[in-house]
Amino acid sequence: MASGKKPSGFRVVGKAHRKVDATAKVTGVTRFADDLFLPRMLFAKLLRSPHPHARILSIDPSRATSVPGVQAVLTGKDLPIPFGILPVSQDEHALALDKVRFVGDPVAAVAATTEEAATQALDLIAVEYEVLRAFPDALDAVEHPEPAIHDYADAGNIHKLIDLEFGDVEAALAQADIVCEDLFFFEGSTHLPMEQHAAVADWSADGKLTLWSATQTPHYVHRALAKVLELPAARIRVIACPNGGAFGGKSDPFSHEIVVAKLAMITGRPVKVTLTREEVFYCHRGRHPTLMWVKTGVRRDGAITGMHFKSLLDGGGYGSYGVASTYYTGALQTVTYHIPRYRFQGARAFTNKPPCGPKRGHGTPQPRFALEVHLDKIAEQLGMDPAELRLKHLVPPNSLTANWLRIGTMGLGPCIEKVIRGSGWKQRFKQLPYGKGIGLACSSYITGAGLPIYWNAMPHSGVQLKCDRGGGVTVFCGSTEIGQGSDSILATIVAEVLGL
Repeated sequence: MASGKKPSGFRVVGKAHRKVDATAKVTGVTRFADDLFLPRMLFAKLLRSPHPHARILSIDPSRATSVPGVQAVLTGKDLPIPFGILPVSQDEHALALDKVRFVGDPVAAVAATTEEAATQALDLIAVEYEVLRAFPDALDAVEHPEPAIHDYADAGNIHKLIDLEFGDVEAALAQADIVCEDLFFFEGSTHLPMEQHAAVADWSADGKLTLWSATQTPHYVHRALAKVLELPAARIRVIACPNGGAFGGKSDPFSHEIVVAKLAMITGRPVKVTLTREEVFYCHRGRHPTLMWVKTGVRRDGAITGMHFKSLLDGGGYGSYGVASTYYTGALQTVTYHIPRYRFQGARAFTNKPPCGPKRGHGTPQPRFALEVHLDKIAEQLGMDPAELRLKHLVPPNSLTANWLRIGTMGLGPCIEKVIRGSGWKQRFKQLPYGKGIGLACSSYITGAGLPIYWNAMPHSGVQLKCDRGGGVTVFCGSTEIGQGSDSILATIVAEVLGL
């Protein structure tokens, strides 16, 4: 927890400075992906599925190629290699190959001299579908394993199953004075950044690909391009443009990025795609709708003896970060309040909706909502102040949780105490007029986990400095500036260390 004290002994750190990108943004000079225009540039559009679940029987693009201005048409057979953000979920195709899994799944792409010509050509692509039974939510997908949305799931339409136990939870519940049980549902949501997704690709005469994209993860896009396009990584450059909002929604490699790259390679001309607001919803990767069940044993003083937590995530049509999100729904219950014995059972189901993914602390807000409401109900049953219950049973600093997470410093106690004072908690809790109330909830997230998505022994982050003869210093780093101020932090640190 921040102390509120300004750091001393620094020249640059701790002082008020204008963000390094502030002037360009407020004057409109910043160039986002859709602001880029290259000579001879073409415009791409994607044909999307009108069905939530269907087999593709045939695609006939011949009429589309006759539209004046159309330079190329792609279908799934032109990009047959799958991709995905996680090694365990390489289940997406840039254009659907054999079936579609949600309304909006892309099935074909057109590059033309104008957006209007590309849009007109889409209407002339004939696609024949065999409509399959669709699964609208996770419970329906769990109850009906066929037809399978994917063929690699753990069971039927259950993408991932997890069962972890740390200590004998049943024995812990038996030792409790009170056992409380609750069922919660957390509805999904999406990101809705101001800037829509956009990408521009250029294929040079010497066989090198450059992609400019509104992405948070240029390195993973780079990896997906090399795989799908079967190009050496050294011949691909991905430039992450300034992001007009992202929040996790631009953390996956996306179909449109791969499609414009392929179209640029075929036509020999730069190709741009800018998604409509509707298409951004199809990209999705938002918060998983999650059904949660929790059973907790407590003593009369509020001490937790053990907890059993279950979660069922509605994952949508593809894997995305879903396996990680599923683990997250169970991993962090133990890091705020002391839970000596803990069991987590999680499942993520495939459904026929746009895929969910890594929105803002993905996998964590849903179970934290459930746990905090659950604790409030326990406090009510015990006749305890919910703030005091939390304060009395915090995880101690420099400790290990039941599920082997390491706690370093622990500032949650002082934080709660400051909130109690600042909110007038003692005077207002249960003292407000009917229909009004005051509540308190705590949360946490991990830092320094030390595990890259693709495990390797290389440093996970690095910085390169270039010093010129005029005294200027340029900082190169893999951190992507998406509005959170990382570029300004880097400049501040380097200026401090180098005495600039």
